[in-house]
Amino acid sequence: MRDDAEIVLSFREASREWSSLTESAGVADRSHRAVLRVTGPEAKLFLHGLVTNQVKAVEAGQGNYTAIINARGKTLGDGRMLVVGKEELLLDLEPESREKVLSHLDQLLISEDCELHDVTDRWAILGVYGPESARVVADALGSAIPSLPLHHHVAVPFEGGEVRVVAAAPAGVAGLDFFVERSVVEPLWNRLLGAASRHGGGPIGDEILDAARIHHAIPRYGAELDESTIPLEVNLERAISYTKGCYVGQEVIAKATYRGQVRRKLVQLRVPHGAAPGASLLEGEKVAGALVSVLDPDPAGGGPLALGFVRPDRLELGARLAIEGGGEAEISWVPPPRE
Repeated sequence: MRDDAEIVLSFREASREWSSLTESAGVADRSHRAVLRVTGPEAKLFLHGLVTNQVKAVEAGQGNYTAIINARGKTLGDGRMLVVGKEELLLDLEPESREKVLSHLDQLLISEDCELHDVTDRWAILGVYGPESARVVADALGSAIPSLPLHHHVAVPFEGGEVRVVAAAPAGVAGLDFFVERSVVEPLWNRLLGAASRHGGGPIGDEILDAARIHHAIPRYGAELDESTIPLEVNLERAISYTKGCYVGQEVIAKATYRGQVRRKLVQLRVPHGAAPGASLLEGEKVAGALVSVLDPDPAGGGPLALGFVRPDRLELGARLAIEGGGEAEISWVPPPRE
């Protein structure tokens, strides 16, 4: 459970699920994610002023990755924004941010001609990820989905209705997500699972997707990202438009970007077995950072990996830091400098 949302952690041995994800196709139930819907003539105008990425210039069938921050620049949630039509937008989020984002948007919906709906209990999200994902989806649906840029989406017929198919890469592994009414989750799941099996894949749980995101140094809300964090600390530049105009929290983001003033940055580290989430990273007697998520064992077969924060002056590939309680961490990935 995460914030009262039920999550399937695993279906099979971790090595088999990792193989499905990286070598063929893994089918995941991501219905724990929150789904919000904004409708009305001023839906785009309303959301444009409350998220970090572009909304007004995004056309129907397109989308992007964005964050929702407060006036102090602290992150209330992050997720996908999809433009379904001129007067309909979707926003899907991690469950830990559902109530915060819903409350924030609701409080700021004052005079705009639009409505905000929480459709989490009505809609579900299923995903297929990995190198064979497009072929698996084509097999399951009986026809191929056109090649889509990331976050672009199309509606396709299914069971007398339609489902929305979205180009996705939630853990750094490319694939397709399905936004679907909960009443048809089971038949779609069975179709996708059968097709995946025919192509050498199978079901995967949240633990494998979590392993993949740690491999790709992707933060998750409720772990590396929360209400104490500004997006730039966790390298979410891809969620930020610097040309869209004003939005809540913009001034904080602009100052942090152009003055380079962030107190910590997210990195990937190699750690010894037994390293614990929350342990401080030390340079001499000074605290230089902290571990957050630890992948031990690694289903890919390597040594343990972790995501953690370090001070900006310690952003050096290969730098070694002592771990509180014993052992040493080596920084194995740092964010590239902003162009």
